[in-house]
Amino acid sequence: MTIHVLGFPTTLGLPRHAVRHAPEALRATGLLDFLGQLDSRVIDHGDMAVPPGLRSDPVPVRIAKVVEAARRQQQHWQRVARPGDLLFTIGGDHSTSLGTIMALAALGYDFDVVWVDAHGDFNTVETSPSGNPHGMVLALATGLLPDAMDGVIRPDRLRLWGIRDLDPGERRLLSEARVEVVSPAEVRARRAELLAGLRPNVFVSFDIDSVDPAEAPGTMTPVPGGFTRDEAVSLVADIVRGRNLLALDVVEFHPDRDEGDATGRLAHAVIRAALEAWRGQSPIRSGSPCASRSDADSRPSACASPTRRLYSP
Repeated sequence: MTIHVLGFPTTLGLPRHAVRHAPEALRATGLLDFLGQLDSRVIDHGDMAVPPGLRSDPVPVRIAKVVEAARRQQQHWQRVARPGDLLFTIGGDHSTSLGTIMALAALGYDFDVVWVDAHGDFNTVETSPSGNPHGMVLALATGLLPDAMDGVIRPDRLRLWGIRDLDPGERRLLSEARVEVVSPAEVRARRAELLAGLRPNVFVSFDIDSVDPAEAPGTMTPVPGGFTRDEAVSLVADIVRGRNLLALDVVEFHPDRDEGDATGRLAHAVIRAALEAWRGQSPIRSGSPCASRSDADSRPSACASPTRRLYSP
């Protein structure tokens, strides 16, 4: 089994100028060294080339660019993924996760999306106050914007946990679609029940703003009243434990807004919790993780650190 790592430094869903992106920041603080300690092969595919988001673009153009980038991400995952592999994407705004959903659906998996977030991301063009596509990702995935793309997942496969900031029209759409929407307080009160209701295959999409901004300042969309750091880490581990984790996305980490690396450490802790839980229940794999780094034009050698494979479209 292989852990595939892909940086997706997108601002298409939330147009802004970012001095430094999350994939670069997390790699620089030892993420790949940690992954190399797991008893799995690790391939770092580098960062996918994504154009910058532009506020000057009309909303339909912003959405079209998000969908095009997601299709490229989907195609990349379809080329490299094998049964039993784990797809791990570092975002980027939350439009990062559209391509992951599309890829898993195209690969034929029946799975739940556990969307750990402060927001529902279920807006349409008509209901969105901002017009930013990172707040439309699940509406796109379920087919509510048919001019942009067909739906690839049913609403009953969505589990939105940690939600505490919904736009009025978005709230109505979620209610009409009967999507599971749960606040942090409800997660605390109903945790065992919610976990028991998950399907065997899961995709965990973790948005940094699911955690209270007092402990996770490095995000563009902070909302008070979120999970504590420890709650978030424990929750992610419990989601993965006893299930088949198909993919993990960590999104909406903005290093330039962090304070004292608090948010970077949170991201590391969430990733560690998810992958250690995944490793703990995976079948014992023979051999050691590959430990060399490779360029696009060289062969990886037998080793002790993750394979480096540059992204190619």
